[in-house]
Amino acid sequence: MKSISIVIPNWNGASKLRRHLPKVIEAAQAGGAAEIIVVDDASADDSRQIITSEFPQVKFIEKIKNSGFSSTVNLGVKEAKGKLVALLNNDASPDRSFLQAALIHFQNEKIFSVSCNVGGNWTTAKFENGYFWHQQATGGVDRTKPHKTLWSSGGSGIFRKDIWQELEGLDELFDPFYEEDTDLGYRAIKRGYLNMWEPLSLVEHYKEEGVIASNFSQQTIERIAQRNQLFFIWKNITDKELMSEHEKALISRLSRYPKYWLVFTSALVKLPEVLKKRKKEKQKSRLTDREILEMFAS
Repeated sequence: MKSISIVIPNWNGASKLRRHLPKVIEAAQAGGAAEIIVVDDASADDSRQIITSEFPQVKFIEKIKNSGFSSTVNLGVKEAKGKLVALLNNDASPDRSFLQAALIHFQNEKIFSVSCNVGGNWTTAKFENGYFWHQQATGGVDRTKPHKTLWSSGGSGIFRKDIWQELEGLDELFDPFYEEDTDLGYRAIKRGYLNMWEPLSLVEHYKEEGVIASNFSQQTIERIAQRNQLFFIWKNITDKELMSEHEKALISRLSRYPKYWLVFTSALVKLPEVLKKRKKEKQKSRLTDREILEMFAS
């Protein structure tokens, strides 16, 4: 059995840790995990006190400055000892056997990640109206069997650490949240790896408790999500025809929705960084965008 670390990013999640860590510890013991690491993104609540006093078996890493989801997860994976790293949100409660159910997939060296079952769906992809969209699988599909998935969630997925390091982890361009795990999964597939969804690796995610909704307005959340959608397209989509479609759609949006200029300009200031990353990923790609879209067409 490959060694496993469990990493939980945390920001002001003291009550969530107290509620869900007992289940994580139980699953870790059942699955033979070597360690549980909580990486704290400069919380202002009692997270440190709760971990050190109530869960001394959990390793606690505390950041001095709040910097967002990607950098917090990356630090945890860097410190992890396991060859496999299970990432869980602080509001996620795993089934006792969620690790064992996923491990069989890693016998295939091309498997980068396994997405846990959070609601019975895996992710497909489409490029429509000039934009890249990821969506849950629909139609008459067998949900009792494993399936290829576009990406595995950074809050309920298990990852091979050596490939994670090859990909240089989550791109902190997407901080504070959203699209970073989609970007990671897409880049892995472009380099010839696979992500799998495992129906028996069960994790319950209490989204209503989520830190994003608790700390950001809906308007801010939507603006960041839309900005990061642009980052994803500009960084990863290299097919000339698809990018031409995107440029036309972008112009149309800007002309029809004045508020979209706020999204566009917030992305535009990062364009030099995005283009540098785009060049690097293009050089390492083995599959085209169209091959990936065909692979995940629903």
